[in-house]
Amino acid sequence: MKSEPKMVIVIATCMPTDLLRRTLQTLADCRLPGTLSRVIVAENGPESVGEGIVDDFAGRLPVEHHYFQNAKKCGALNGALDLLDDEFIVYFDDDVRVHKGTLMAYAKAAEGMSGGSFFGGHCKVDYDERPAEWLMKFLPDAALGWAPSESVCELTESRALGFNWAAFANDLRAAGGYDERCGPGTSANSDETNVQETMLRNGVKAYFLPDAIVWHYVPPQRCSVEWLLDYKRKDGKGKGIAAADRGGLFCLKQRYGSWAKLQLCKLALLLPSSLLKSDFVFHCKIKVERLEGKLEGISLVKSGVAKVQRAQASKPSYEAAKSI
Repeated sequence: MKSEPKMVIVIATCMPTDLLRRTLQTLADCRLPGTLSRVIVAENGPESVGEGIVDDFAGRLPVEHHYFQNAKKCGALNGALDLLDDEFIVYFDDDVRVHKGTLMAYAKAAEGMSGGSFFGGHCKVDYDERPAEWLMKFLPDAALGWAPSESVCELTESRALGFNWAAFANDLRAAGGYDERCGPGTSANSDETNVQETMLRNGVKAYFLPDAIVWHYVPPQRCSVEWLLDYKRKDGKGKGIAAADRGGLFCLKQRYGSWAKLQLCKLALLLPSSLLKSDFVFHCKIKVERLEGKLEGISLVKSGVAKVQRAQASKPSYEAAKSI
């Protein structure tokens, strides 16, 4: 008989609103696998405000509230990881709706495993207002949804979205956990992407699960031109930090390749606008933001300004910070 690893759900949140309540409600309405042992709401921020929301679901979910003061998202995720042993962790954000069959899809995928694989679920979107059609082609998967296949398939790239993915705790630890220089609350993105890339290099396999479905809430301000340009710069910076950490020939290729591409994009933007299509101009602007961000991330690490950060607080302090 196949063994069934214990499942833990981790939801990072900062100054949570009724969106967290909605997420927990949809989880409570899910078909819950027998392996589900804990639902950890890992709150970060200047003050703890989510305990009351979490307490409302104590009778329906094995839910716990843990507060990591000013930890930022990746610090909270590392804090939650430190509370675990070798469980199978399913990650959601505090602004998703979870399909009733999603947890069972993850449980089935992990059956008989103790590590060596991670999974990305099917992501859809909830818009208040649908973005302009011309902008849709430029938006990232987090604002559009993601489903690379209609069936289960292996992923060769780190494309699982951070608000709906799952991995084994020991594989995450072997990858160094979450990089606290990146993610919400910092000037860089690519937090989940970078840890997934490290796991792939470590030989961990990745798979897409079409039946593990969530809907991600995307407000108008997170699918605007201004947001997109800022997102691309932060995404590039996170990639640059990861490239600098790897060092060697890989970093050199990323650094000088990015510099060369950046000069080409800037030259293109100097051409008369009458010679260029508007989509091409905007594409170049996006590339400039991303490439400048990437070079900035590499330089920060090389200069020693951005050193590797990983939550190192002791277990007793984490235990003292939590309230269940």
